[in-house]
Amino acid sequence: MPVKTSLIVRRPTFWDACLLVFLVFMIFMIPGRLAGVSGDPGTGQYLEVRSIDGLATISLKDNAEYVVNGPLGPEKLIVEDGQARMENSPCPLKICEAMGPIDDPGEIILCIPNRISVKVKGSGGIDAVSR
Repeated sequence: MPVKTSLIVRRPTFWDACLLVFLVFMIFMIPGRLAGVSGDPGTGQYLEVRSIDGLATISLKDNAEYVVNGPLGPEKLIVEDGQARMENSPCPLKICEAMGPIDDPGEIILCIPNRISVKVKGSGGIDAVSR
């Protein structure tokens, strides 16, 4: 004897449509306000570089090249025109090189396999907005 199964299909109601409109509103309107997109991002003044050698502070105002040592080998940190970027990374995926230049306070470059982090520090910037 065959087993009889029933599938209940219901039509969307008015409240389903209201919920959909509310969710679309939340997706497109709220994240911009929560992130604090408005305002001046500030200016980076120096870098905090952490590696196996310890913590170093480097000025963003001077154009220079630095060698940062990690467990996998040395890596080049290039500072030019107030921006910093990584080059010649010994790690396999080279994600730190792909992060590009950083210059705003709070931005960071991480090379996890080589245990190196470069963070921009400085004045200004908005961490949060409250009313």
